[in-house]
Amino acid sequence: MGRAPATALAYMFWVQGYKLDEAVKLLLSKRPCFPKVDAIKSATADILTGLKKKPVTLTWKDNNCSTVEVSGLDIGWGQRIPLNFDEEQGLWTLKKELFEGRYEYKYIIDGEWTTNQHEQITTPNKDGHVNNYVQVFDDDSNSASASLRTRLFEDSDLTTEERENIKKFLKTFPADE
Repeated sequence: MGRAPATALAYMFWVQGYKLDEAVKLLLSKRPCFPKVDAIKSATADILTGLKKKPVTLTWKDNNCSTVEVSGLDIGWGQRIPLNFDEEQGLWTLKKELFEGRYEYKYIIDGEWTTNQHEQITTPNKDGHVNNYVQVFDDDSNSASASLRTRLFEDSDLTTEERENIKKFLKTFPADE
């Protein structure tokens, strides 16, 4: 299984028919790991609803710092994106388009990693770390896409039709020869 426990979980969830929480329990009973379960839920919703990007703006209100960056989001924790300072408003901003889903991130202010207390914050993870997060959803909260994403993040099970649609989607990719 190497370093990709989420790949094994996605296979168990999408192809083998496990509920996601059951697959996680089984995997953790076999080996210690930290799979990104929310990423599997987001990928599942992306496959079933299609990929749509939405504009997101992050802001940091502080004109007493020299650099503001963000890490996480869709770029991972090893990369950083600088925010731009708006002198008129006295704040730092980043405008970015993100696919629908949930993204965790942290601000880096003059080299120090921190959260913005004026934005949504996660509960502490297993290591005690907290991050900011943004939920990117369809503007219509009653849409099929928004309903599916909400259901997947609460229940984490697929209908037979959804599982078959994912299998069809996966079969559209050619196998490497």
